[in-house]
Amino acid sequence: MSQAFVWFHNGSTKPSDSVEFYRSLLGWKRTDGPPGMTMFAGDQGPFAAVGAEEGVVGWIPFAQVDDVDAATRKATTIGATVIKEKARGPAGEFSIIRDPGGAAIALWRKALWCAKARAIAHG
Repeated sequence: MSQAFVWFHNGSTKPSDSVEFYRSLLGWKRTDGPPGMTMFAGDQGPFAAVGAEEGVVGWIPFAQVDDVDAATRKATTIGATVIKEKARGPAGEFSIIRDPGGAAIALWRKALWCAKARAIAHG
């Protein structure tokens, strides 16, 4: 079973305007991310990103799953539609689905190298 959301992505049509908005409103500190993405970071590291996301405008919460393919298949059998097929990013792989009520959510699996690095860092 997945726990709380592990990441948030803002699929903005105007990423630089969105970054400035959240920086001004909430004092979020920007940091560079992968090409085309700006990340927000706090005392414990990055927690969200802003960048264009095909098919979705607005905030997309990411829920961690053990198997993106299996979770995506299960989601479609219980009423979801796939917005974005599985893709790989620097920190893992994900798909984006829309639940039966219309909300988008990403199903995400952390890259193996990220999980190992975190385990080493935390003893």
